[in-house]
Amino acid sequence: MNECLPIYIFGEVLFDCFADSEPLLGGAPFNVAWHLQAFGVNPRFISAVGDDDGGRLILQKMQQWQMATDSVAVDPLHETGRVQITLQDGEPSYEFVLDTAYDHIEPKNLSMPIGEHLFYHGTLAARCSTSRESLGQLRDWPGQKAFIDVNLRDPWWELEWILAEVHGAHCVKLNRQELILLSQVEETQEDIEWLQELARNFRLANNIANLIVTLGADGAFLVYEMGQIITHSLPPQTATVVDTVGAGDAFSSIVMLGMLHNWQWETVLERAQQFAGFIVTQQGAVSDNPAIYGDFKCLWGMI
Repeated sequence: MNECLPIYIFGEVLFDCFADSEPLLGGAPFNVAWHLQAFGVNPRFISAVGDDDGGRLILQKMQQWQMATDSVAVDPLHETGRVQITLQDGEPSYEFVLDTAYDHIEPKNLSMPIGEHLFYHGTLAARCSTSRESLGQLRDWPGQKAFIDVNLRDPWWELEWILAEVHGAHCVKLNRQELILLSQVEETQEDIEWLQELARNFRLANNIANLIVTLGADGAFLVYEMGQIITHSLPPQTATVVDTVGAGDAFSSIVMLGMLHNWQWETVLERAQQFAGFIVTQQGAVSDNPAIYGDFKCLWGMI
């Protein structure tokens, strides 16, 4: 792949609502698109917002961040998405409002790309039929390398659909618990060797080219090609964790950035963890400070 490769991102944009602060911009696909824009990529973000104050604010923030908004539909019938987030020891639980604008995404101003392109989506936005059907149409584009970021949010996921969606994907990212749930194992073990073997079997059974499993404080590992594994552990944490909302999205954005720049997988995992490690030191999933992204670009020799 190369940095000129077209990149499309499909899914929810919403407001993360915390008990003790103003609502913050969020939604896994939106977070990924926001980060990539800050790192010099211009992704096409495909979503929908309501014809309300929240929707107008989202479009305004995107424009200020120099993100293209022409593939974000304004839905006059459904409100902009929201999720109530409750934190316990820094770990979030989510309560999503149902039947919002991102449940009714109908792509607009899109033409089918010619040749190879990278396509990112999660799993939450497919919980309702309209967005699921739209996603299915986009996934049929030829020349596509699909990056699927599994986000199992109860009760908004179906095992059969997710297994069908990840089958044959170029890259799938999930966490430890999601791997166990999708593998449908009756007995679980704690040791990393067992988890890596489970990942090998899941990758093979679903014909996935690259499978990434994130382990929180224990780092992450990748299974690729003939079952080879690359591991990376997090360095000792020196900063205070505020919350982990958006950490996985930060990780995914750097994985995609690495794909575009042809980084070695060892480098991809290291840098993805570095950036995710920063995101957990602030409240919310994204930063609107360009200097932060500039610091990482300097660190990684991108400028």
